Amino acid sequence: MSMTEQQTLIERVRGSGRSSDRLQRYLGVIQDLFANSTDMIWVTHGDRFIWSNAEAARQLGFDSPQQLVGLTPADISPERQPDGALSSVRALKEINCAHTHGQNRFEWCHSDRRGGIIPCEIIITAIPVVNDVVMLAVGRNLRMVKEVERRLELSQRLDPLTGLPNRRALMDEIEAQVADSGEISLVCIGLDQFNRVNEEFGFRSGDKVLNLVSQRLAKCLDKRGMLARFHGDTFMVLLTHCTVSEAVDRAGGLLEQLRRPFSLGGVSLGLQCSLGLSLLCEAKDSKTLLQHAEAAMFQAKRSGGNRLCCYSTRLAEQQAMERNLVNEIREALERQEFFLMYQPVFHLDSGVITGAEALLRWRHPMRGILSPDDFVDQAERNGQIVEIGRQVLEMACRQMKLWLDRGLPVSQMSVNISVSQIESGDLVEHLLATLKRHQVPPEMLEIEVTESMLAHQGEPMAAQLWKLRQAGVAVAIDDFGTGYSSFGRLKSLPVDRVKIDRSFVRELENDERNASIIQAIIALAHNLEMVVTAEGIETDYQYQFLLSHRCECGQGFLISAPVTPVRFEDLVRHHWKCLRRTINQTS
Repeated sequence: MSMTEQQTLIERVRGSGRSSDRLQRYLGVIQDLFANSTDMIWVTHGDRFIWSNAEAARQLGFDSPQQLVGLTPADISPERQPDGALSSVRALKEINCAHTHGQNRFEWCHSDRRGGIIPCEIIITAIPVVNDVVMLAVGRNLRMVKEVERRLELSQRLDPLTGLPNRRALMDEIEAQVADSGEISLVCIGLDQFNRVNEEFGFRSGDKVLNLVSQRLAKCLDKRGMLARFHGDTFMVLLTHCTVSEAVDRAGGLLEQLRRPFSLGGVSLGLQCSLGLSLLCEAKDSKTLLQHAEAAMFQAKRSGGNRLCCYSTRLAEQQAMERNLVNEIREALERQEFFLMYQPVFHLDSGVITGAEALLRWRHPMRGILSPDDFVDQAERNGQIVEIGRQVLEMACRQMKLWLDRGLPVSQMSVNISVSQIESGDLVEHLLATLKRHQVPPEMLEIEVTESMLAHQGEPMAAQLWKLRQAGVAVAIDDFGTGYSSFGRLKSLPVDRVKIDRSFVRELENDERNASIIQAIIALAHNLEMVVTAEGIETDYQYQFLLSHRCECGQGFLISAPVTPVRFEDLVRHHWKCLRRTINQTS
């Protein structure tokens, strides 16, 4: 529009000469104030621009401000705004709002002459001019602000380590899929005992492994799968448009891929993973779908790990029973419902009872007497085994003190120790304090640890065993032959006794290989100056075989099942009387 046409437009909208003079003065003030502003400035009358500053022309791609005069806001805007409204209709609505209230602030999208979108914050102020009103519009470019907001929003939805969608992004996608009533499944992937990778290789290497896992999983998925890092060492895969059988197959494929070794700095690293699968058809909403997937994953871990577990009603019932058992164990600890039975440990050559193994039982108010198989695994998983272990030590030391005071000829009490007690870090201090409180000499207590515990706990356990040994407490390896230890490993540990697992003794008469294994264990243990005890002796044949191969001690139903303290005392005194009678007869 030429200067002449601009002046004609201004004169037409001004009306009288007095009004025109005042408007000219107003535009002059505006130009002086805002000509060099970094914001876009316009003056409108009705729905058309009658003035613009140079910055508005520059940002919108015009050669000069005069080219904007006579245009409407809709002429420099996309056809529709982000809310879907027509720009021409909404522009009049916002101008009328400013006319009514004196000012209006809102967000708007302009478009430059190259087609680019410019997000803006617009402030329109109504300016009375004699008997008329013009609008002063200030537009602030929000491109930078919107980009920062976009990146911030993106960062809140991405895992900073792997670059994968995070928990928030995953939940939003699940919600969207559930709303669409899609055929979806959720796979929860937990890396088993991943903390050991961090402990052995360091946290940086642990982060590298997490990235390797995410990359391998991503390669297994197509457009029907969304991979997210949920937290720590847990990943989630959302599967869409899959039947139940397809979801199971795809989850199984993920497990197979994760079973392949990873290369970490030239080291081949094998990971074990537990996977849980849940289906939307068995969950009422996204929250339940997630809970089912996590529950199935934890069940896979409890079952030994490195496997896939699918959520089912049966699993839910089992977990409900487990939760109930946790509450019952807590109440049992408070009510002191746990008690000990004592199985005699006897000397094979003389038949004399020399010691006792303290065996835990639970006097359940509804279910009667329960053995450890009914509750110990659950107590281990929930950390309750530490407090149970404390009560066991307390009861065992108290009973040993009573026997000492009564002059019962028993040289040692054996107590089983759990992994959690070792990991708690205060086993040594608590055990020695308990012995001291009950005035029981440390050499009269023997702790039993399993062979698998030695293999998995490593140095932390070895350090605590040495402290106990130095204090005088004896150490025995229980269930030997069923784990992963070697006599080379035992040689470096403070072990006094090896207990041959009952599975070898039970099949002694039916399997010659068991006889060879027992002979080897006895011979090697003696070479390391360790005492050997055989568990589960039930027949005369087993007794005679072990005695003939120089096994020192045994326990089993042949002599006695676990018994009460009173019955144990009777058995000890009876066996000593028999020994004295035999000695007197031979002399």
